Amino acid sequence: MSLRHWSPTRWLATLVGAIVIMTVATVAAMRLSGFTPDTTVDSEVVHQVALRFVDVGGGEVHVFEQSTDSHIATLEPAEDSFIRGVMRSMARERRSRDIDMTPPFRLVSYADGSMVIEDPSVGTYINLVAFGQTNIGSFNTLLNKAVAATR
Repeated sequence: MSLRHWSPTRWLATLVGAIVIMTVATVAAMRLSGFTPDTTVDSEVVHQVALRFVDVGGGEVHVFEQSTDSHIATLEPAEDSFIRGVMRSMARERRSRDIDMTPPFRLVSYADGSMVIEDPSVGTYINLVAFGQTNIGSFNTLLNKAVAATR
């Protein structure tokens, strides 16, 4: 079959397939070579707070600022889904290493507007800027309440 008998749909499907194969091959080559992207934040820390998340049952989660043990928020069932999703992921990582939820997480905001939630007990973090300003706003509310509790 000659190339001029290919329909536009077939051309498009072939092009998309080639792009997918090239992307997978590039990522695989980078992984195998040991490349790790630099995901650190190179900005000045504005605020840093230690937070504990306590599941009290019935889907309710209480959030405490660690240094003063102040209750700063209650995450109600079926609300705050972004915070719940992030913390569920971080809790899963702790469970896989037999670490309970007692050690606090660290929430850090930077001068460039980025925000990171860290788990010092595991050594992992999530740069929240990748999820957009609305989702950063959810954590920013916790940050503001925690900063206020320490004053």
